[in-house]
Amino acid sequence: MEILFSSLRKCVSSKSLMLGKLIHQKMVTSGLQNNIPLCKNLIDLYFSCQYFDYAKLVFKRIENPLDISLWNAIIAAYTRNHMYIEAFQIYQSLLQYPYLNPDSFTYPSVLKACAGLGKHYYGKLLHSRLLKSGLLFDIVVRSSLVGLYAKCSSFDYAIQVFDEMPDRDVASWNTIISCYYQDGKAQKALELYGKMRESGFEPNSVTLTVVISSCARLLDLERGKEIHREILTNGIILDSFISSALVDMYGKCGCLDTAKGIFEQMPKKTLVAWNSLIAGYSSVGDTKECIDLFMRMEKGVIKANLTTISSMLLACSRAAELQVGRLIHGYVIRNRMKPDIFVISGLIDLYFKCGRVLSAENVFKMMPKASVVCWNVMISGYITVGNYVDALGMYNGMKLAGVKPDAVTFSSILSACSHLAALEKGKEIHNCLTEAGFETNEVVMGALLDMYAKCGAVNEALAVFHKLPERDIVSWTCMITAYGSHGQALRALRLFDEMQLSNAKPDVITFLAVLSACSHGGLVDKGCYYFNLMSDKYGIKPRTEHYSCLIDLLGRAGRLWEAYSILQNTPEITEDVGLLSTLFSACHLQKEFKLGEEIAELLIKKDVEDSSTYITLSNMYAFEKDWEKVRMVRLKMKKLGLKKNPGCSWIEIDKRIQPFFVEDQSHAQAEMLNHCLSILTSHMEKDECCHHNIHIESI
Repeated sequence: MEILFSSLRKCVSSKSLMLGKLIHQKMVTSGLQNNIPLCKNLIDLYFSCQYFDYAKLVFKRIENPLDISLWNAIIAAYTRNHMYIEAFQIYQSLLQYPYLNPDSFTYPSVLKACAGLGKHYYGKLLHSRLLKSGLLFDIVVRSSLVGLYAKCSSFDYAIQVFDEMPDRDVASWNTIISCYYQDGKAQKALELYGKMRESGFEPNSVTLTVVISSCARLLDLERGKEIHREILTNGIILDSFISSALVDMYGKCGCLDTAKGIFEQMPKKTLVAWNSLIAGYSSVGDTKECIDLFMRMEKGVIKANLTTISSMLLACSRAAELQVGRLIHGYVIRNRMKPDIFVISGLIDLYFKCGRVLSAENVFKMMPKASVVCWNVMISGYITVGNYVDALGMYNGMKLAGVKPDAVTFSSILSACSHLAALEKGKEIHNCLTEAGFETNEVVMGALLDMYAKCGAVNEALAVFHKLPERDIVSWTCMITAYGSHGQALRALRLFDEMQLSNAKPDVITFLAVLSACSHGGLVDKGCYYFNLMSDKYGIKPRTEHYSCLIDLLGRAGRLWEAYSILQNTPEITEDVGLLSTLFSACHLQKEFKLGEEIAELLIKKDVEDSSTYITLSNMYAFEKDWEKVRMVRLKMKKLGLKKNPGCSWIEIDKRIQPFFVEDQSHAQAEMLNHCLSILTSHMEKDECCHHNIHIESI
């Protein structure tokens, strides 16, 4: 028997299946098939050689398996091989033997099997049994129970069991730190790591990987650097897990040179490390570096996965690299990769960002339509390229497909309504989001407020403003803009005063709204006061847009030379074409032709092919009845081949948007519309409502 036992041990270490079978045969012929030590080794051999049925047969043929170590061995073997159902079944069979009690070696394997099955309910039953048996005081058993609850996402139970542990080991600390990380509490994970160190425990690879990942999630570069220094000081070997976590952390924190340095020192570069570095460069739009890494990766053993592809597409989108993006798309098709929602969204986003709407639509046609994300990316894509009507059409299609809109959907589609001033459609969407329970969502309500404000429904905007769960700087600014742009300048300024008394601090956009309100209301002195307040009290340096409001304000008040003086005495805006154009238009309105001519000369020098300057100048000369100068300006426009771009308007009828272009005959009812315009024109002329310089252009 000693010889058989020794030979069988050698078979297990060398995985000699054929010799093991011969020994098995010898055991049977010698009547030793019930010998527990021999059977345990034989079971080990068959499990190591993946002969699971043979191992089970050996176990079942034992007449009186009354040795708990035998049960422990087969449960552990099943668990090691991820055969969790079989392990749990063996454990349940063990409970049928009244003279056998599971011990501290049984439960770690059983708890691991239960965790693998994700059976939270069974875990609670095991917890109860452990309390009754007194085995919960064993540190390994308790750590395994913490691991079970963690794997089943029962983080509260895991933390409770951990807190009640009289003694702890590194494994239990690792499990609980991982619990907090997986539960989205990265800061708590780092705090617990600090307590672990204070308790005298040395972290291992698992600990360090989790805490470095926590730093990455929090973008806590300083804490990450501190942990990195500890690793180097304590002489801990940077294995592939720690190195990959460091690459990810430094990449997410923008330290790409450091991330790449660690990556290049890795003897064996993991897929996680490749993806982390590519994602880091992708986040800053460095497409060239992403492509170089991708090409290097493809030459090696490790191949790209969907995470790699998503990062590559993101980099291409940010840099508007259509050609590279199409190559990545081709790579997915050639390698028969089944794209997930992130890859599909990335492709659609790329094509929209590069202006390839048809390509984006083709990708959308080939993808499953069940996910709300698919529809959202198309709606936002259409908005990106200015196809607001198509965005509304996509929203309608989404509802017909039975897909429920989410917060992103409502925020995006309300933005489309804002751009189109489609008030009735906006109100319909307001009803939908109320029914869906999004009235407490700050982002959605902010978009709704913006929509009402831009559509001129000031009262509705104010009602939404009062319903907001929290008023931030965006909502205050939006409401001030609504009042200012719709003739209620004084109410806008009163609201701004209220804002200054609240916790929200005005920014450059807020002051732009205030100055615009003053401009629309003709409040010159107020406008000058707030322009100075911006820099004097809040330390905000005026931008070109603020100067534009101030010049427009002074221009409307006829203080044109004062506005021109501001332009000449402010070096950063002296030759700004936009500001000169604003002042030029004011000169035309205020009949200040001398200054107008001077500014027109400056504008023509800046951009000789801008037709709007010539048209305004021509109108100025026409008002003075200087027909010779009118002829000269028109002749110059003709020589340069300049002409006015056709105007475009739209109107919302029965919740549908109808666009119109000047001299456009493509509309189905163009003839009837032109006839109506002719009738209106004749009535206007008859009632002397049409001045000599107004010309109604036919559609």
